[in-house]
Amino acid sequence: MIIDRRNIMLSLLMAPIDKELKILKVKSNKLPTDSQAKHLNNLGFIEGSTLRVVSENNGNLIVNIKGARVAIGKDIASAFMVGELQ
Repeated sequence: MIIDRRNIMLSLLMAPIDKELKILKVKSNKLPTDSQAKHLNNLGFIEGSTLRVVSENNGNLIVNIKGARVAIGKDIASAFMVGELQ
């Protein structure tokens, strides 16, 4: 967990289920390839976007983002730092 001046940031892996969250930081060095990073950007996984974790299974997540449900693995989820909306 990281605390900045505005918000508490935590890895998307540790995010609570069914809470509105905001992507505060994307660790692009944790994304496997540039094409995957571009695809995630197109899906809405960019700083400032809001999402909601729908379910978690062994670190793999289903999230609601931009009105769509997207499944992401724990390796991808670890690249996103989120905070609760205030």
